Amino acid sequence: MDMKSRIIPAPRFYEPLCGDPVTLGRPGKADFRIVNETGDCLTGPLLSADIKLKETLSRLLDVNADTADGGTVITLRIGEAPKEAVNAEQGYTLEILGNAVTVTGFGEAGLYYGVVTLTQCMKLEIGELRLEACRVTDWPDLKTRGHFMESRFGSNLMTLDDWKGVVDHMASMKQNQLVISVYGCWCVQYDGRVSEYLYLPIKKYPQLKVPVVKRYYSPSRGGWVDEETDVPMVKDDFFGDLIAYGKSRCVEVLPLFNSYGHNTLIPRMFPDIASKFEDGESTLTGFCTRNPKTYEILFDIYDEIIDRYLLPNGIESFHIGCDEVWEGIAQNASDIYRKRNNFCKCPLCRDTPKDDLYIEHVIKLMKHLKDRGMKNIYMYHDMLLGHGMGTALDSTEKMKKAIEDNGLKDVAVIDWWTYSDYEDGLMFRTTRPEQGLRRTVKPWNGYYHWNIVSYPLKNDYLLGKMAHDEDAEGMQSYSAWDESYDRVHYAQAGYAWCFDRIGRPDAVTASYAAARFGAEYDKALKALRLQDAMLSTSGGSDGVPSNYTLLMHQLCYYFYSYVQSGKPYPRSFPGEAVSALLQNREGYEKALLALNSMASEAESLWREIALDGDVNARLARRYAWEAAHVKVLTGDYLALLELYDIYDSAPDACGIKRMADIAKGRRLARLALMDEFERTKEVFLAPSHLRNHSIYMQFFADLENYLRNTPCADIKLDFGDFTNFASEAFMKLR
Repeated sequence: MDMKSRIIPAPRFYEPLCGDPVTLGRPGKADFRIVNETGDCLTGPLLSADIKLKETLSRLLDVNADTADGGTVITLRIGEAPKEAVNAEQGYTLEILGNAVTVTGFGEAGLYYGVVTLTQCMKLEIGELRLEACRVTDWPDLKTRGHFMESRFGSNLMTLDDWKGVVDHMASMKQNQLVISVYGCWCVQYDGRVSEYLYLPIKKYPQLKVPVVKRYYSPSRGGWVDEETDVPMVKDDFFGDLIAYGKSRCVEVLPLFNSYGHNTLIPRMFPDIASKFEDGESTLTGFCTRNPKTYEILFDIYDEIIDRYLLPNGIESFHIGCDEVWEGIAQNASDIYRKRNNFCKCPLCRDTPKDDLYIEHVIKLMKHLKDRGMKNIYMYHDMLLGHGMGTALDSTEKMKKAIEDNGLKDVAVIDWWTYSDYEDGLMFRTTRPEQGLRRTVKPWNGYYHWNIVSYPLKNDYLLGKMAHDEDAEGMQSYSAWDESYDRVHYAQAGYAWCFDRIGRPDAVTASYAAARFGAEYDKALKALRLQDAMLSTSGGSDGVPSNYTLLMHQLCYYFYSYVQSGKPYPRSFPGEAVSALLQNREGYEKALLALNSMASEAESLWREIALDGDVNARLARRYAWEAAHVKVLTGDYLALLELYDIYDSAPDACGIKRMADIAKGRRLARLALMDEFERTKEVFLAPSHLRNHSIYMQFFADLENYLRNTPCADIKLDFGDFTNFASEAFMKLR
């Protein structure tokens, strides 16, 4: 029995007690009864705690926990916190001794977390449900812990049940804050459109609506998916229901609505309030922040969100974003190479320093939100450090003074984000605690799940340590949801809950292997370490970048969906990638072979683990798919190098047939990977993931068709540009 390893996150104090294990029953027989001393009319977290406890016991023992009347008494109660406890309302004690199990919450949230811990300890072993005699005393370091969920691929197709699943996953790790980006925009990528996202129906401005494009090959359907649909959160208008569900599980759900950076939809729909070029033409991006109409529209939207979703559910938090206010290309589909600036150049704005315009705008937003009852108003830090302004300007003191002068110090929270695995790569080394402002830190969970899943535990550690050392109030990761990030979320939960108990990333990986895979610990630990080696961010060798950079930025498709100055659009793919490999053939081929070997070994280990019904087989199958993805991806490029060699030798008909057979093999390997994806991951992830996989599948299908149906003498291959045989289906995916 190893109960301690099952508790997520690792508890602050776990004390084994002298005494026999406490038996709660065996399948078909209950040896417990539940006494809830918190009252007869349970609501909110108290009701959720009661339900969670009873559902867990009923499921494990196949009994009715409501009517169980055994000898062991399970008591739920509210009690006093130790004097040294911080964030005491979220703390609890769990005592298991004799014929009693007692969960004492120091507040409603604490009782809920105590029940979470108790249920994590429960596991049938040799036909009995027994608990080790122990005492757990626990509370969190940081007041707020959780995720910011970007409005991007995957989340744009999540139903209410999908979002509830995120809340449940977070609550199981005692995370209590889910920030959802309900408005954010990027640049032209797929379908020749600007990537724009709005997750709420704005009744006053119904024209603010963006469809989701689904375009990919589905093995399970045996054909192409090509359609547009509404964002489920818009169609079914369930944001308020999600907020209420989150509150019942101690997860505060709040919106992020961007307004300066990541903003093309509103200014495109209302060009008069957009930033201006110097000649007065609308840039169709950003805002003119000296135009009163800008705030009329913005505050109409803010007020609708507050009145319809936040205040009715008792939410007093709002994130205004305001990050990455940049000049860049591809911010409008009509002229993808033209640079457009989020900062306005009209006569009212052009002579004002950018940081003054920025701070002036942020203060206007915060003042309005405070007047509307918001007590926690989050904003990103990056523009205060000149991020994207082309300067090393530090405007943090200027921001501090503006916050203080406008009576906002009690509500303003600076959200500090940076995603490097190494200290010398961080955007900052301190969150400036000496300035006396409220602060939260933001590591990331890897984010690019539609491209390839990575595991940035080192970044989690660095930001967790900074939050711990500088007494920040929270840690809220930058995320896109995919349960394949489970280990990262485990680490983030631990670093935010009790930093001193979880250890460095290697220790986190070991404890995670024990918590999730129990008896298969040795295999799981080896497979997890292979994952880390495959996605390592440490410097490469032989003129080849790190494995992370190679996989994420050079081999996978996604980053080739961006417009790049001086290159045609759509970009040449996989021609650009192959050209880079051929410039250093020996170094890249060595790296590809090593990655392919590691991925094959990791996949085999996960498939073995998934056969053990006593561990988390579902998660093992998911990790097996991630390893298979790396194996297929590197296999594709190794095949392309082999095809290059054959073609370079002026092949005869037999050589051309061999090339066609290789292309067929890669097409089938990718189709098998896609088929397993649909059996392994959630439906809402399929369009974003499978579109990218369909690009590889269709490329090899086109190549095979070209090689089999073109006379040998007429075959012309340029390994830097394959567009001469690209099909309409392939180009449509781009």
